[in-house]
Amino acid sequence: MRNILPLTIITIIYFCSCTRNQDKSSFTLLPTDSKIVFTVPKDCKNTTSCLQYYAEPDGNAFLCYLNRDKNKILFYNMNTLELSFEIEMPQKGPNVVGRISSFVIHNFDTIMLTTGQMNVLYLIDSSGVIKNKYPADNIMNGAYNIYYCNSPSTHRNLIIKNGTIYVGMHLLTFPDPEEIQLFKICLRINMKNNEQQLLPLAYPPIGSIDKKPVYNYFSTHLIDNKFIYNFISSHDLYISKNLENFRKVPVKSKFMKKDFLLPDLRSGYHSVIKSNLEHGTYGMFLNDSYRNVFYRFAYPGVKMNSSIMSLNIPELINLNEFRSVFSIMILDSNLEIIGEQLLPENTYNKNMAFVNENGLYISTNHPKNPEFNPDSLKFELFKLGRIKNKDY
Repeated sequence: MRNILPLTIITIIYFCSCTRNQDKSSFTLLPTDSKIVFTVPKDCKNTTSCLQYYAEPDGNAFLCYLNRDKNKILFYNMNTLELSFEIEMPQKGPNVVGRISSFVIHNFDTIMLTTGQMNVLYLIDSSGVIKNKYPADNIMNGAYNIYYCNSPSTHRNLIIKNGTIYVGMHLLTFPDPEEIQLFKICLRINMKNNEQQLLPLAYPPIGSIDKKPVYNYFSTHLIDNKFIYNFISSHDLYISKNLENFRKVPVKSKFMKKDFLLPDLRSGYHSVIKSNLEHGTYGMFLNDSYRNVFYRFAYPGVKMNSSIMSLNIPELINLNEFRSVFSIMILDSNLEIIGEQLLPENTYNKNMAFVNENGLYISTNHPKNPEFNPDSLKFELFKLGRIKNKDY
């Protein structure tokens, strides 16, 4: 009898394990025929790196879009697909904010702007009224003064919660994995009195396999009271509950074959861009709260031939901005990989995507897409689909 019980337990564990493996599913993103199209004003480009989907408490939703050339934020109504209103901030006169580089909409009374000044945050409302300014204190982060850098697409680093702004601290240098841990990664700002404090959380040891410096840009996301840090040159995500220490979660794309590389920035624009294109990085990180998953964009390196060295600067910028290939990783609520989808070449825009109750929308505004139209802003709907018995 004593021998039967352990054998029974082992048998139960074995069959439970087999059942779990058989039930295990992975996920993919399925393109649909559903598309939405917005008309772009004559004075506006149809691509941007600053885009945000915002839904009001009453359910009214907007796609918010930065027209950087005209210093405007455009608000498209998601029901009518029409331009509902716009905010234009003057670049001359008494209420000047400078050229807008990014925005974050908390609500229509709380819209945060970063500008080319990089040392002031502006708080405005949906009428464009400047309600407050938050100049950076004379705080040193290592050997450098703090500054503000934000992009909703890849470097989202402004989070507003309970009257507090949490600002991700980007660096003006690229330290090696040991040196970078001397720098703090988060600044806390009291919105009432502009009291500022660098929090204890320091950079993790971001670097290449041989411990050399890499691009250390990142985005910050506050989800369920956890700060998630997504570095473009790290296979890991870093999570912090207290902004004092990290927990590391490995989230590596299966399409990433090369190590990260920081090129010699003195080698000339052509060489730098060629290196950037040939070595992979990560990009957007989106929370799909409707389906309880996350999406992490990944850019595998693409071999470039020598003809790139003869391109002019605008052509190089286009190559760098509109990557030919990228994948989207699907993560569950524990940040475990449950799928990854490689998108068709030269079809989608890596910087323009958003999530709503329908699914994941990705822009088809890629210059090499045969359907590219400079007068419109197009998005294609992807649905989350399940693949049975596929191991990840």
